[in-house]
Amino acid sequence: MRPASNPRSGFSLLELLVSATLGLLLIGSAVTLFRQALNATWVTSQKSEMQQDFRASANLLQRDISLAGAGALGQQGLSYNAVGLQNTVKNPFYPCSTTSCNFVNGTSVAFPTTSGSPLLYSIIPGPSLGIQVDPALGKSDIISLVETDVNLELNCYTVDVINATTVNFGLPTPLPPTCVLPPLVTAPPSLVESATNPAGLQAGDVILFGSNSALGVVTNVVAGTNPASCFTPAASTTTPPTTYTIPAGNCYTVTFANESGAAPDPGYINQPVTAGGAGILDSYVGSTALSAVRLLFVTYYLDLSTDGTNTPRLMRIQNGKLPAPVAENVVYLKFTYDVNNNGVINANQSTLPVGTTPAMITQVNIAHMTMRSQVPGRSGYQGLDLQTSISARNLTSQQEYPISGTN
Repeated sequence: MRPASNPRSGFSLLELLVSATLGLLLIGSAVTLFRQALNATWVTSQKSEMQQDFRASANLLQRDISLAGAGALGQQGLSYNAVGLQNTVKNPFYPCSTTSCNFVNGTSVAFPTTSGSPLLYSIIPGPSLGIQVDPALGKSDIISLVETDVNLELNCYTVDVINATTVNFGLPTPLPPTCVLPPLVTAPPSLVESATNPAGLQAGDVILFGSNSALGVVTNVVAGTNPASCFTPAASTTTPPTTYTIPAGNCYTVTFANESGAAPDPGYINQPVTAGGAGILDSYVGSTALSAVRLLFVTYYLDLSTDGTNTPRLMRIQNGKLPAPVAENVVYLKFTYDVNNNGVINANQSTLPVGTTPAMITQVNIAHMTMRSQVPGRSGYQGLDLQTSISARNLTSQQEYPISGTN
């Protein structure tokens, strides 16, 4: 008997080619989907990181802008030299650490002036004073904000101006009626900064004296042991009258070095020899009713990192401390302002209208805070742009009674 023939097995060449083609198409589709998923994941992670940086930056900006003018600061006069101690014109400038003032675009910034006199306002605009990261966007803005510091109860201390560069602070017994302590705080802190007292006075702190707007930048603080070296005022205005005494250990000598001193004030705020005498400390020598308060003077600006990558960063500098980065890869910063001019609101002003001053600002608008991703993708950097408005609530309250630009 003949065995049955074997049936045909395997695939033909045509079938193999068709199968391979279909397999390649499926693999190509899978690779494309995988790549798109990776790109989507990268975009999502980059946008999430930018949003986190946005929130952190916006929270800091909102806090400082909303508190600008706290303590009814208004506008404060600054002293300046017609011919200074070094035979040169000395106008005050900012922002400064204890050693340098070249942080904004490699240089310093002049205070705004009214009738030729430099003034410290609660909000100081700085249109187009910052660096330019993207030529298509142009130069960035800076902004400076000032408020009183409630973490140090300087209003509990008596103030004795010895001369234009030396002031004694004494903590009297009993405490004066101007001394209002926070809940659960039984006594004002020492004025000497330490690990256990971080709120004490530090070099670079800005102090506002009295109602005539004398300003000083602290150079040094020393605790004295002799109460006789501190100011002991006459009877206070309380009823019944109380005579203050300064117990031993409650006296502090604070120095305000001028531009010719061994450790000068870099921003030329401390100027004992000035034109017109506006804001000099020695005008308060012998005063028996002088008060003082520490200010928080904050400036935001863009800078490039110094690690060789030239990464743009949003920076914040406060008083005499070194600048601190707030967020990286912020490439553009622009502000506009709402200005109350005798009851007429000029909204979204990039520069202040003629006849107005920064004291008339009631709202700060972040017109653009543009951020890019940490690294570029296949199509370049991812980007986000923040726009919001923040009420300067203390200045808005002051504007319930409109003022003119000359006040």
